[in-house]
Amino acid sequence: MIRFWIINWLVPFGNMSNKSLIQSRLMGMLLRYGGVTRPECVRELGVRAASLLEAIDTLKHEGLIQEPERHGKRTGRKAPRLVLSPDYLWCVGMDFQEDKVLGVVLDMGGEVRYEATVRGGRRRNADECWQEILLVLEELRKKCGVDWSRVKGIGFADPGLVDIAKGVSLRAVNLPGWQNVQTKALLEKHSGLPVGVWPECAVSTYMEYLQRGRALQGSLFYLGMGTGIGGGYIRDGECFFGDHNLAMEVGHVVVNPNGPLCQCGNRGCLEAIAGRNGIFRRIQETLASGVNTSLELSHFSLAKFTECVRTDKAAHVIANEICESIGCALSTVVTLLNPSCIVLRGELTGLGTLLLETVKRVLTANCFPAALEHLRLEISTLAPSDTARGAALMMRNRLLAEV
Repeated sequence: MIRFWIINWLVPFGNMSNKSLIQSRLMGMLLRYGGVTRPECVRELGVRAASLLEAIDTLKHEGLIQEPERHGKRTGRKAPRLVLSPDYLWCVGMDFQEDKVLGVVLDMGGEVRYEATVRGGRRRNADECWQEILLVLEELRKKCGVDWSRVKGIGFADPGLVDIAKGVSLRAVNLPGWQNVQTKALLEKHSGLPVGVWPECAVSTYMEYLQRGRALQGSLFYLGMGTGIGGGYIRDGECFFGDHNLAMEVGHVVVNPNGPLCQCGNRGCLEAIAGRNGIFRRIQETLASGVNTSLELSHFSLAKFTECVRTDKAAHVIANEICESIGCALSTVVTLLNPSCIVLRGELTGLGTLLLETVKRVLTANCFPAALEHLRLEISTLAPSDTARGAALMMRNRLLAEV
């Protein structure tokens, strides 16, 4: 039995002579990069080619990895790539959003085999939420057919606070009744498969980390901006959740003590200013004051707001306030965590240059220059389905850690 320590594979540990350690680090590289060559493994792991060969042969024998381009001992000038065996195990990933549920089935290598989406209804309580979740699961099962037997686990991305150890959805303020829900137990009872439940922001953070591969040397902070504001922090492949799963709640960093009341009960939280409801309230105040603006409350959306900012002075003023508040919250993040990269995702990224330049200006005014010298501030390029993919990959990792 081999236990793969797939999370902290980058942590140095001296001369690796133990075969199981080499196997663990090799699997860690494959889980992060998707594919590696033997020369790359020798360089990054600091092992002899003979020791690596023994580890590769063992993993091949176990059916965990393949080297499809290798034919015999000679492979030509181009080194063949080691990859994960696609059919070793498959996982379902589910992304439970405010207005829909996305589901995917991924093979071991992370390729999407099947996917399904159900648009959200009125959702007056948790039972109505569950109807949509189970509908997506059943649709995926039907699409898989006989391939469903390959599925070994389900990863669930939750929109609110989560007790990760127990798999309980603690609270999602924007979903009525989604509080203290036994998500893990209910999904396991319905599917007969092991289930992992993580906050959506943590899953998205992991996907941002994977997407950057070798280009990221250091830690990454993720800021999700939509109806709510959430954050995630990852270093060496490991997301930080805090002792009680409440870390990285950057949406509830107070940026204006005299600001509007937040749903959490405090005043001036970032979410109360830069979240959907906060922006809606600010537009209400603008219209009530008689300002000449093209902003309107009917059919309001963040996408319409960011579009309006390009041509409307009042919208631009509101957007500038929002961007400064985001910069203020991120100043705290930079001061405490000193990340190498901050990634912004969500509909507010439609503010583009205004968002990036304002945040940079606020960071410069509030943080140590050395903390900003190598900091990368980026807009996410993840696809809409990537959070569901991330949930499946995190479940894959958990299952492999138990092999």
